[in-house]
Amino acid sequence: QAVPAGSHVRLNLQTGDREAKLPDSENGKSDAREERRRKRLGKVDVDSNSFTSQELKKALAKMKESEKAERKAHEEEVRKKFRPIEQLKEEFEKLNVKMETDYEIMVKLIGKFNSSDSTLDEKVAALYDLEYYVHQVDNAKDFLSMGGLQLVIDGLNSTEAVLKEHAAFVLGAALSSNPKVQIEAIEGGALQKLLVILATEQPLPVKKKALFALSSMLRHFPYAQQQFLKLGGLQVLRSLFRQKGMETLHVRVVTLLYDLIVEKV
Repeated sequence: QAVPAGSHVRLNLQTGDREAKLPDSENGKSDAREERRRKRLGKVDVDSNSFTSQELKKALAKMKESEKAERKAHEEEVRKKFRPIEQLKEEFEKLNVKMETDYEIMVKLIGKFNSSDSTLDEKVAALYDLEYYVHQVDNAKDFLSMGGLQLVIDGLNSTEAVLKEHAAFVLGAALSSNPKVQIEAIEGGALQKLLVILATEQPLPVKKKALFALSSMLRHFPYAQQQFLKLGGLQVLRSLFRQKGMETLHVRVVTLLYDLIVEKV
């Protein structure tokens, strides 16, 4: 005789019969396990207090169908908000979007600055963009290997004041805390050219950027400091205090000298 699952079954040793205790629910009593089972089945409507295997299968099937419908609705909502990756790839290919490295960008900028076909404005724009990239130590080393440093040093001799200004600006950015570039710059004659700019009659913006480049070269570079003294650099800085219109440079000069003294001490 089949008995409901979970029934208490025992063997009567006196009679030799197997006995089963019917669930409390069949005697009209409340069964906590039965109540929990109803809650797990959710909205399934049943007439009896116990469930057959077929009823449980149907209940599980309904739950799976409900979950599947919810998941499908969520996927549809996501599709409305976002485009598939294949579509995005096609659109990027149509736009011909290509991510360039810093190295490739600097090669183009140096070529534009060095080209005889470039206008003055294009050369200034190239220097302006180069100053942004050579701030990074690795980019400055690449800039050196490309031959860009020497081009910028030569640009300090330009007859165009605006080219001198931006060439000195790029030079100062590349020299900042970069010993390898500092060595190559002083061997390339940058120190002499900067001192000439500061010692001769030049617009204030040109001298300001030249002083910036000079400061970047001298800081933490004892050899450059020695050459600066041999070339009369102190006298050049002193002359800035005697020239009219150079008052904004006074604090910069004093700051540079103070930093050099602190380094020496």
